[in-house]
Amino acid sequence: MIANTPMPPQLQQGTEALLRNIPDLQQGISAEELEAAAATSWLWWCLLAGGLILATVVAYVVYRRHRNTPPPPAPEEIALAALDAMQTTPPPDLRECSLELSMIFRQYLTGKTQDPALYETHEEFSRRLDSLSTIPAECQAETRQLLDYLASLKYAGAQGADTGQALQLIEATRQAVIHIHEAQQQALAAAIELKKVRKQAS
Repeated sequence: MIANTPMPPQLQQGTEALLRNIPDLQQGISAEELEAAAATSWLWWCLLAGGLILATVVAYVVYRRHRNTPPPPAPEEIALAALDAMQTTPPPDLRECSLELSMIFRQYLTGKTQDPALYETHEEFSRRLDSLSTIPAECQAETRQLLDYLASLKYAGAQGADTGQALQLIEATRQAVIHIHEAQQQALAAAIELKKVRKQAS
């Protein structure tokens, strides 16, 4: 008797609305197809996880390699190494020796002090009013004398072998490089100390 009792209109409308909102399920999907779809989904998740792991490993390796890369040699290290090589086997001709020393010394000045001496002729260098202004003042006279002397040998033409004088030129160039480097280091240390004193006083 209860089963034949008519459903109240409000409940019947709600039931019909609920049935209309239930999405239609695809018909005819076999268990094999469901398993294949699940397996494909699992495979894509594995590929994604593997890609993320690989990207993380590559990023870590690049980071470690970059961190462990030694810094490039300083200009004075390059110059002193070249002078050591020249001292082992000095050029046979003084003119050739002066040309090599001038190139080494000018490369050092360009890399250490950003002075454009490497890209100038000696005449251009001599006429430039601000030449050598970027190196410590106590080194400027020594540096100019060395460059002038190397230039005089360059324009004097072939002079033959003179190992003793060649070794003296190499040593003079070495001392000029060391003098500039040490003077710059001292100036830098003094500037840092002055900054500390001013900070403490403020």
